[in-house]
Amino acid sequence: MIINILNIKIKTKWSKQVTQWVICFALFTPSVLKAQGPPPGVGGGSQTSAFPTDSLDMPEEEELDTAQIDHFFPDNPGLIFPEKDSLLTNFLHQYDPARRRQFDYFNLGNITSAAYPSVFQPTLRYGLDMGLHQFDIYQLKNSDIRFYQQTKAFSDLFYSGNVQANGQIEARYGRNFANGLHLSVDYKRIYNISIQDNAVPIIQRDISGKSQEWLYQGLPRGRTVAFGVGFWLHKEKYDGYLTFTSNIVSQLDKGGITDDSVFQKESTTLTINPRISSATTRHEKYELSYLHYLKLNRKDSTGAKRAYLASHRINYKSAFYQASDPFATVGAEPKPTAQDSLFYGSFITDPRGVRFFLKENQIENSFNISTTRARVSKDSTKKVGGQNDWLEVGIAHSYHAVNQEVTQRNFNNVILRGRFNFTPNENLKVETYGHFNILGYNVGDYRLSGDLFFNLEKIGSLNLKAVSQLYEPTWLQSNLTLTQKGFWENKFSKTLETHLSATLSVPRVGFEGTLAYTLLNNYIYFDKKAIAQQATAPLSILQFIVNENITVGKFHLDNTIAVQKPTENFLRLPTFYTKNSLYWEGKIFKKVMLTRFGADFRYNSTWAAPSYMPLTGQFFLVENGNVKAYPAVDIYLSFRVKSFRFFAKMENVIGNFNPNIYFQLANYPVNDRNFRFGIRWQLLN
Repeated sequence: MIINILNIKIKTKWSKQVTQWVICFALFTPSVLKAQGPPPGVGGGSQTSAFPTDSLDMPEEEELDTAQIDHFFPDNPGLIFPEKDSLLTNFLHQYDPARRRQFDYFNLGNITSAAYPSVFQPTLRYGLDMGLHQFDIYQLKNSDIRFYQQTKAFSDLFYSGNVQANGQIEARYGRNFANGLHLSVDYKRIYNISIQDNAVPIIQRDISGKSQEWLYQGLPRGRTVAFGVGFWLHKEKYDGYLTFTSNIVSQLDKGGITDDSVFQKESTTLTINPRISSATTRHEKYELSYLHYLKLNRKDSTGAKRAYLASHRINYKSAFYQASDPFATVGAEPKPTAQDSLFYGSFITDPRGVRFFLKENQIENSFNISTTRARVSKDSTKKVGGQNDWLEVGIAHSYHAVNQEVTQRNFNNVILRGRFNFTPNENLKVETYGHFNILGYNVGDYRLSGDLFFNLEKIGSLNLKAVSQLYEPTWLQSNLTLTQKGFWENKFSKTLETHLSATLSVPRVGFEGTLAYTLLNNYIYFDKKAIAQQATAPLSILQFIVNENITVGKFHLDNTIAVQKPTENFLRLPTFYTKNSLYWEGKIFKKVMLTRFGADFRYNSTWAAPSYMPLTGQFFLVENGNVKAYPAVDIYLSFRVKSFRFFAKMENVIGNFNPNIYFQLANYPVNDRNFRFGIRWQLLN
């Protein structure tokens, strides 16, 4: 398929055929029909936002293309974002969702595996949370579905891989039809099943310069599939948004290795066995919602149009979580081996194996009244977009049915919420949000947040942020059933979280600095036996983050540096983390091809990293989890011709020459040198 794409010229007729093929592929692939914040223990659970949490396709400032494409999200349709495609951006060659963001996530050695944030960030909690977020960065939410305002069909196609059974496919499509009907489709599929039957060599060069080779078959492997579709019906006084998302995660995890001392053994070739035979995980999430606005337009005294809107949303979610590891037959009956007993410990409640099952169904109705007014410029020649203000108040009722096989429980929540965004001029912007749980399972939970943006004109800008939230423990922190037996039922207190930050941006010198402080009371974590515990001591995290982008001619050096220090050791984070990109960028071949060639560098200080328990999907503390400092270097080449983009990269190029093995988290070595290529094509028909 890829060869055919590269040999065909960009034509309107062909682009329509490709778009139709992609949609058919997404709709009729069996895995899709079945389908697809930070992890638990790091700041809490799920986020609620009008915008995607992933930084994918949110590049830095660029010159706009002639054919401007705008998109918005139904939660706030008055806020418009440009779809930019003029430069290559730092996210083109970062195919892994764990690295398509300002702050990377650590994974278990392979794409699609469970992910843990390298830099602490508060997670915005809302309502009942199951507490299983280790695969969130690969998934789509209904609030992530974009809608486009252009009259022509828009397609965004992406492919990345290195072998046939190890790759990534993404496609977005938007089209407007007659009678105010608009269609939007989003599809993401990541798979790495090629290593299922092959040992992965990790090569280390010893002090004498002689090569040694270790064969390790324990890298996690799996597949994630995310599919979303949205329909927008637009009338003069009515807008309706019907959205559906489906997410499937399938994983095979072998628990990593017991310890990294095995790599110090002097042997030409050594086979390293994983800690367990195979733990399988499957998550399925489905969400269907209909959000509609009724508009009553009036004019204020200035003559600018003010829109008054009444909105209602009905939202249905269904989530299914399962993990299991059946034990091999020893003699006549299944029985855990010494290896299984060491890894699972007290989680073994049945000699036949271990099994986790959880299912949740949720239906929510929310009613909101809002008013907004577009920003108007006094200069008629100057185009100004965005909102002058947005005020919204509402109430939501949610019903939850939780099934743990042996017990089924039903819960209700009633939540009051509101937000107010205000932009009186180009030098000041205020954004506030609040909700309070007045009845139900999460009664007493609340969140208040505020952002102040100051334009300092010639200097730059200053952003002040504050978040205060009180939230119930996640369902899994409070309740756990294993192999059809109750394992724990904790009576933990609510967690109180306060976050303050200030960010100064000086674009003229490419500088952005953030000072942040977070205080957590009654923090919940998972101890060295992977058991949920609540801290009695308050936990605070002080962070200093610097982004500095330096340009000299056509050479660029982009730097992100984070220094962070938790006051207690039950929250594990590297004290120092940096990622840097040095590259040359310019046009070649008669100034037609925009090219970027460079290297990415990542480094974090030695830290007591957590490990991962696939049975419960939680990151937990380990006794000897020190992950050594490791300089990871990738080299890459990318280019763009009109709307077609291509990249090729080699990851961990110094892996064969480094005396240390690359770990991001405890017990899970990262795959050694890896080649990857990819293409991206945006089409407007």
